[in-house]
Amino acid sequence: MKQTCKKQDGPSTFAAREAMPETEMDAMPVTMPGCRRFMLMAESGLPYEIFAFVPDAPPPPQGFPVIYVLDANSDFITVAETVRRVSRRPKATGIDPAVVIGIGYPKTGDYNADRRHYDFTRGPAHAGVFPDRDGTDCGGQAAYIGFLTHRLLPHVAAHIPIDDARRTLLGHSLAGYFALDLLAQYPGMFAGCIAFSPSIWWDRPGLSASLREAGAIFAGAVRVYAAVGGWEQDLAPWQSKEQFGPRYHQVRQARRMIDNVRELMLELTDAFGAHAAVKFELRDDEDHATVVTSALCRALRYVTGRG
Repeated sequence: MKQTCKKQDGPSTFAAREAMPETEMDAMPVTMPGCRRFMLMAESGLPYEIFAFVPDAPPPPQGFPVIYVLDANSDFITVAETVRRVSRRPKATGIDPAVVIGIGYPKTGDYNADRRHYDFTRGPAHAGVFPDRDGTDCGGQAAYIGFLTHRLLPHVAAHIPIDDARRTLLGHSLAGYFALDLLAQYPGMFAGCIAFSPSIWWDRPGLSASLREAGAIFAGAVRVYAAVGGWEQDLAPWQSKEQFGPRYHQVRQARRMIDNVRELMLELTDAFGAHAAVKFELRDDEDHATVVTSALCRALRYVTGRG
């Protein structure tokens, strides 16, 4: 049977209906569907800017899975848009619709170095791997964990239909270190942990010790995905030695990004045993800044048990 197409509006009709003044076009911001943001104060008085993406779909009976994204001013949109796009066909992609909550800072366009160094750490890093800081703006991690536990998580659960049993924490770089450190101290707080290029060098001995202690008492289940770029201990082919200089290379070797992550994942597996599903990936052609976008979908599938 011959198929025919229903007559549609032509270009001139669309143009007439959708035209708007050029000045109005210039003034319109671009927004992402399903997203909003709000301020939330910690008990310490520190303000946080919270970003939220909620799928445009009926929630499952138990609620949506939820992904908490650290450094939200930089990484929230990347994660939220990826989830929004690929979860439209979950049977094909292996990624279900999920709520994405970003934890960021007010008046911040990208990373807020001072706040993240304070929030994500228990104390200063060793001077040999982080020589540019004196440690005076570090060590606020306990208060930050208190903000998550007493303010943010209950607030989200009260206002968005989520499944607390399917809660994942995602962080990159120093935020990835924090995600692992939180896992070591409170292993049941999140069911999944995604650490992209985690800065384990910040306190490798302390993190290792905490994992051993947690493994000895933890009886729940957790899934951990960690990825690091193959060029994180050396200069990549596209990085000029003249541009970066010898000190950049020395710092990379001292921080042992690849070796630290690989070794710590083995320690985590030994410490938690059958309670943890752990996956480590070395992304051969990636650098510290590019590993997130290249490995994000694989990470999301793994922590939900579908990859």
